[in-house]
Amino acid sequence: MAILFLIIGLVIYFIFNVIPITKFHYLIAYLGLALALVSGVGIMANENAHFGMSEKTTTKEQTIKPTASVGQINLLVYKQVGSEGPKIYIYNNKNKHTQVNTKTTNRVNKGYLSAKLVTKETRYEFKNKFYKLLFGFLGKNHELKKRVNTFEVPTSWKVLSTKEVANLKKQMIAQAQMQKK
Repeated sequence: MAILFLIIGLVIYFIFNVIPITKFHYLIAYLGLALALVSGVGIMANENAHFGMSEKTTTKEQTIKPTASVGQINLLVYKQVGSEGPKIYIYNNKNKHTQVNTKTTNRVNKGYLSAKLVTKETRYEFKNKFYKLLFGFLGKNHELKKRVNTFEVPTSWKVLSTKEVANLKKQMIAQAQMQKK
């Protein structure tokens, strides 16, 4: 709707500024220009500062299973993205992993009785139907602001990288071969 007001304002400005239809054509032309400017500023404010929107935080909890188990030890495995990038945590027997983007943060807290993943998402939503009508065409409704994944695991769990797990496998194979001899 805001884009429609922008176009209407520019058309009114052009028509009444170029063609002197009425005695007050300059006044009508500048009102059209004001409508276009207010619409344009509103569109930019919604795009850059989320004008007309509020933040809504949701929390989701789910129990998780270890990625792998070595004897009595349960493992939560992560993979480092790049040399200093974020960590992707793999859980529920390698079926699921955490998201990778600049708006997602992953944490691991130990000392709980059972293992679970707590996900807190903050998203932008329109304050009311008026703002949704004006700026709904921009596709900003339910846009993700930030996501925090917190793994709450027992102290018996170990958190290892995929490289550490590969080294652990090699060590276990070597130990098994030495025990056979």
